[in-house]
Amino acid sequence: MRSISVFFVVAAALAPTAGAASQETEGPTGIRTLIRDSAGTRIIENARPPEGSRLDWRLGPEPLVSIGRMEGGEPYLFHRVFGATLLSDGRIVVGDDGPKELRVFDRNGEYLETWGGQGEGPGEFGGAQLWGMERLAGDSILVWHFWYPELTVFGPNGEFVRRFIPERSRWDNWDRRSHLWPLSVSRGGLILAGQDDVYFDPAEVEVWDAGGRLRGSLGAHPARESSRAGDEDGGPLMFGDYVYRRAWGDLFIISSNRRYEIKAFAVDGSLARIVRMEHVPREPAEVHIEAYIGERLSRIPSERTDRLAERRRELRSMPVAEHLPAFAAVRGDDALGYLWVFEYEAPGEETAGTLFNIFDSEGRVLGYFEIPEGMAIMEIGADYVLARVENDLGVHSVQLLPFERGSR
Repeated sequence: MRSISVFFVVAAALAPTAGAASQETEGPTGIRTLIRDSAGTRIIENARPPEGSRLDWRLGPEPLVSIGRMEGGEPYLFHRVFGATLLSDGRIVVGDDGPKELRVFDRNGEYLETWGGQGEGPGEFGGAQLWGMERLAGDSILVWHFWYPELTVFGPNGEFVRRFIPERSRWDNWDRRSHLWPLSVSRGGLILAGQDDVYFDPAEVEVWDAGGRLRGSLGAHPARESSRAGDEDGGPLMFGDYVYRRAWGDLFIISSNRRYEIKAFAVDGSLARIVRMEHVPREPAEVHIEAYIGERLSRIPSERTDRLAERRRELRSMPVAEHLPAFAAVRGDDALGYLWVFEYEAPGEETAGTLFNIFDSEGRVLGYFEIPEGMAIMEIGADYVLARVENDLGVHSVQLLPFERGSR
């Protein structure tokens, strides 16, 4: 198992490092932040917001637009929504992996037309799973696949622009694991791409432009802990870390959630920023392990008693990480460059809703913000959130919600 670093404590960190300029600030909610520069890297060390506190941000109680139905016309029935974006003229484009389509709706949620579809023709998608989409400058849309490096670009009116595999992503048929595939897109339209960190340790990370041309190499970085720790064959590790590789404004996050430390790189590969927050590591308890096992067993039909018993033995023999993850995931704010960090909920301790810690564009913590259970954010605007919402029956809809950021 990878060794675990001693956790960061804000109280100790508030002493300036010798030779490094530092500035201590206090946010509007009284949260302390220390900012210093060290060898060209900006380091931001934050105290944790008070337990139970919330920012005065608000999602509207009712959506401005809701698209999706339990029954009715096919354009309103979604299978797996992988992305959604609001165009400048008010149209909403929803990507659905089931039929391999982008469906376009007007500002009232009425269906207009479909782009793409399954096939091999211009503007159509092959069999690989559609995974992400991003609105680029001029309302063109970039679509990419999971574990497959093909990119497709549509113009603002659905016209097919191009479909291509970047030269640096090509692989031999016998080694599909060695390629890089798109992971995230920056505010300026640059593509963060990387090797699959299940198979590669370290894994290469690069930045491409929208034409697939290399703009910068971010180097090789350690893979996720679960892919290389555990049994002698590198099996999974219960509560193993995950390495997040996401765009944040014009920077690129490559960071594990083993510690509450988020590293962001510039396009030239230099480490530009380290954002930390006070965090006390927690050791997994038996209640967490049992809840973890129970959740995975719930996916197996109850009548398959032999398989349930076998799977329980497998899970019980899985090695366990020394500490629980420090956070659950990260994403950039599409409009204002804020950083949204999903708070980690240990198995058996889940609460209603999803809790985020919000950091400003410089990495200073602002406080907690919560969204309802069953809501997954697709796009964050200055005054709206576009989200996929799942009801109690598992039916998906896409909602455009008004968003007020309050005084902070």
